[in-house]
Amino acid sequence: MINKVLSVTSKAIGAVEKSKPLQWAERKFREDPEKALGIATVASIVIKDGVGCYKYVTQSMNNKKIPEEKRKFVAALDLTNGVLMILAQIGMFFAMRKFSEPIFNKLFKKSFNAENAKNIASKIRMQQQQAGQVVSRKLNIEKEYNNVKSDALKLFKFVADIAAATIIGKRVIVPFIATPLAAKVKQKMDMHGGLAPKNSEGDKQTEQEKNEASTVKPEVHKLDITTTNTNLLKRYYNYH
Repeated sequence: MINKVLSVTSKAIGAVEKSKPLQWAERKFREDPEKALGIATVASIVIKDGVGCYKYVTQSMNNKKIPEEKRKFVAALDLTNGVLMILAQIGMFFAMRKFSEPIFNKLFKKSFNAENAKNIASKIRMQQQQAGQVVSRKLNIEKEYNNVKSDALKLFKFVADIAAATIIGKRVIVPFIATPLAAKVKQKMDMHGGLAPKNSEGDKQTEQEKNEASTVKPEVHKLDITTTNTNLLKRYYNYH
């Protein structure tokens, strides 16, 4: 039984590995690992938010705790918020990819430049001399230096692009847009009577309570307890 399960599993994995989409993804990861990893990360977040948006909308439409006349409005807000989150994250990710490298060069211009590369080469020669090794006068570390810079840039771009998508796009831009948009949707639905039916029993009861509260109640007769007559019941009946 176990051998059969292992055989079926291995065949399924082999079929997936030979599929065109997976081979395409593998080729992209070999060509540019940082870019492929960034796109895969954002894609997974967007898919998760898409599934969450669907679940939120479905629950809002079928949530009996929400009044029936308000369910469509709540579901519309959930759908609007979900779509905005997905679009904002995708937009901020690809927008940040155009600016992350110039930002890196500006932030780390003192760390990665030609003068710094010469200083590092001089320190290597000094270390070789102190260790009794043959000192190379034509020491060239440009290739290794550029590799370090390239790796640092890739790491910075990955972090900056993901942060721009998930923090700025999802947590800053979306609430900034969704809140006034929700107010506009609510205002439109109020104008068309979408939130509550007019002349409902609740409205009648509320109006009736307001009228009753505004009605002045007659003053109740008070007992005169300052009299010297101790027969209070008899004096109370005299008022009636």
